[in-house]
Amino acid sequence: MNLKIINISTFGYDRFVDAEMEDKNKIIVHFMEYDEHIDNDKKSELKFVGSIIKGELRIDLVTGSYVKNGELMFEQPHRHSSHIIATVEVKRIVDEFSLYAKTSICDEEILVEFESKVKYGINDRIYIVGSLEFDIIS
Repeated sequence: MNLKIINISTFGYDRFVDAEMEDKNKIIVHFMEYDEHIDNDKKSELKFVGSIIKGELRIDLVTGSYVKNGELMFEQPHRHSSHIIATVEVKRIVDEFSLYAKTSICDEEILVEFESKVKYGINDRIYIVGSLEFDIIS
């Protein structure tokens, strides 16, 4: 997946990016930039407004979840924050801490990683609260 950076906030190695997807929908993602540490709101020399980044989406740090039979949806209620609230549909179980899900974010299945053990079945629709992460592919 390709994302175009619209806004970028930096803190150490952390990057919070307001991004535009190829279909022009907008999302906010978090990723780590291990090759560049930035203090005091300096500008990144590696990733900046207008840059295209390639990678894969995942929902991580899921601290709350439950079965909710509703429409697929997501919202990111906080400005410049990767915090996400979503209803997703379980498609593949990886282990007791992770699964792949269909979302309304994009057409690809997204990895969802939980902070504690969960037991969901294929095609369950679940409500989750976590962080929308972006794993950069070089």
